[in-house]
Amino acid sequence: MANTSPKFGSLVVASLAGVVGTKYLLGGALAAVGMNMVSSVMVTDSLALTFTVGILLGIVTAALAGAFVLARPMTILVFLGAAGLSIPAVRNADPVIVAETIGMGLSMLYLLVRNPIERIEPAHIDENDSATRHGSTLR
Repeated sequence: MANTSPKFGSLVVASLAGVVGTKYLLGGALAAVGMNMVSSVMVTDSLALTFTVGILLGIVTAALAGAFVLARPMTILVFLGAAGLSIPAVRNADPVIVAETIGMGLSMLYLLVRNPIERIEPAHIDENDSATRHGSTLR
């Protein structure tokens, strides 16, 4: 298993995915209990699709924050799907959906250019210059 670490850009994109995913999960939960909802918290007015997109965005958030190696392609695919399903709301000029779609679009451009997960190489210790060779008492 590779040692990986998230860069700052990864945490920013994870924050966007987490906020949008939480919005869809909470919106779906409120719609499930029968409250009348605005269209900006639902995906194509479908309860099952709203929960699915919210869960997928939550998975992407965990993958990016946890520095999963495949987080980059996962995020691009999920953001493409979420933006594609938001096209009817974007056409209706819903400001919340337009703002998150622009954010997801910019995040996808960032992910196409840069990899937000960096691989950490294990430290190489030269045995000839090691402290134990010189009589260090630290153990």
